[in-house]
Amino acid sequence: MTVAVAGQAVREIDADEYDVVVIGAGPVGLATAIDLGTRGARVLVVDRRDGSITYPTAESIDVRTMEWLRQHRLSGEVDRSGFPAEYRRDLAFVTRLTAHEVARFPRPSNADRLSTAPSASPEGGAWWPKFWFDTALRSRAESLPTVTVRYGWRCSQTAEEGDRVFALLEQARGLSKRVVASYVVACDGAESPIRRRLGVAMEGQPGDATWQGVFVDIPDLLEVTSSPPAVQYYALRPRRAIFGSLNGDNLWRVTYPLRSAERHGADEVVATIRDCIGSADIKVNVIDSRTWSGRTAVASTYRVGRVLLAGDAAHQMWPSGGHGMNTGMGDVHNLCWKLDMVLRGQAGPELLDSYDRERRPVAERNTRRAQANYLADIALPTGADLDDEGEEGDAARARAADAVIRTRAVEWSSLGTQLGYRYTESPVVIGADASDAPDDHSIYVPAGVPGCRGPHVVLPDGGSVLDLFGRSFVLLVSSDGADADDWISAFADSGAPLDVIQLSGTDVSASYPMPLTLVRPDGFIAWAGCRSEDADALTAAVLCRSAAL
Repeated sequence: MTVAVAGQAVREIDADEYDVVVIGAGPVGLATAIDLGTRGARVLVVDRRDGSITYPTAESIDVRTMEWLRQHRLSGEVDRSGFPAEYRRDLAFVTRLTAHEVARFPRPSNADRLSTAPSASPEGGAWWPKFWFDTALRSRAESLPTVTVRYGWRCSQTAEEGDRVFALLEQARGLSKRVVASYVVACDGAESPIRRRLGVAMEGQPGDATWQGVFVDIPDLLEVTSSPPAVQYYALRPRRAIFGSLNGDNLWRVTYPLRSAERHGADEVVATIRDCIGSADIKVNVIDSRTWSGRTAVASTYRVGRVLLAGDAAHQMWPSGGHGMNTGMGDVHNLCWKLDMVLRGQAGPELLDSYDRERRPVAERNTRRAQANYLADIALPTGADLDDEGEEGDAARARAADAVIRTRAVEWSSLGTQLGYRYTESPVVIGADASDAPDDHSIYVPAGVPGCRGPHVVLPDGGSVLDLFGRSFVLLVSSDGADADDWISAFADSGAPLDVIQLSGTDVSASYPMPLTLVRPDGFIAWAGCRSEDADALTAAVLCRSAAL
């Protein structure tokens, strides 16, 4: 396998008008189309590239992203991907791949992924390389009757006129198409031409190091390694290098830092990879190679009028921890229900302002976490004594093991990062209180209070309370004496959908302590309380249909 996903033919864009135009058909762009398309919105997705995947990235799918995939009945597709379901997702730190293992962080296979966070979620993290992850998203997006996906088209201009935004789309043959939409969502990557044309600045720290990334075929790698199989090998010698498995066999992505002014051609790439493996003649076939620089930066705003930013167009971070694409999927989860309700007139357009207010702090938090992971990684020892035999070598490796366990475990113990973020400063969350909410990146503490993700509770049928969320607001009634009539009336007047769910049991009352809990379509709690006589005003506030409380 050299190119796992071939390019798509350039096809015409038939319609002139859409509800939403999405620029960029990476995972975040395709997920935006899926989320909106399943709600019935007319969506056009365009991408300047041809859709081929020659350099796969972003294999680590976290628990929160898997919950979004579960909502769209896509999480099970990982079991049908080409990555072996039983291959463990261990992380192994080694001196060189054929030499000494220093430390290992065990993680379950995809087949056993539900053990990742059994009390916190009905889902678990997965290893899902881009060959199959992007293909699953693309297949679902293209299956939706209101979604159109087109490759080979770039957006050269956007312009607002009244309650519409016009997008000028062009293809390489010189043909152009002018389409109109209510909104544009820019998912066009870290260099985002749309963000640049809008004049939105990136705030934070630019790339301060250059890394070489290589997509390679190494047929004998697993046979020559001295360690058991792992989904990633972190080599400490002769420089930091990360070997990430792409198919559980011969395909790998290798990344390593370049020294100042250093540039690697094909020969240097192969020599460096062999040196990190510890074999001077192992066969290494380079499929694709490129350099990249990590950043710690977040857009100064996620919204300019009718254009919204998502994914790498809105935030860039070091890949350490695998938070980049997953943060973008969180953007989708937050944005799309709001767009849908605004498009339908069920919510005021100011609801979209809450997208920036809620998601930018999460991106700032996650970029800082990724940078901390990166700095801890490059600080690990790489000295020649790690290769020594005897007592001195053993002592050097023991010191390295201590450093790895002490500083690197947090990268893969990140459930707090994945599930624990809160929308405490949101204008459409009523009654949030951050005063006693420590932000622990490793530990997730469920809290059934406003601004938090609704906790997972197993229902009598074996499902999760999270399965009730997604298409509408949900009012959870956990007390027999609580009256939901005022809420039903208030939402009926607004036109926004509301499902009322009566829950009972000790697990429910522990997780949702208030008699009434209003949960948004993205699964975050908008309000919780005892009485519903203020339901009209509260409904107006969370939907931005009148002045907030």
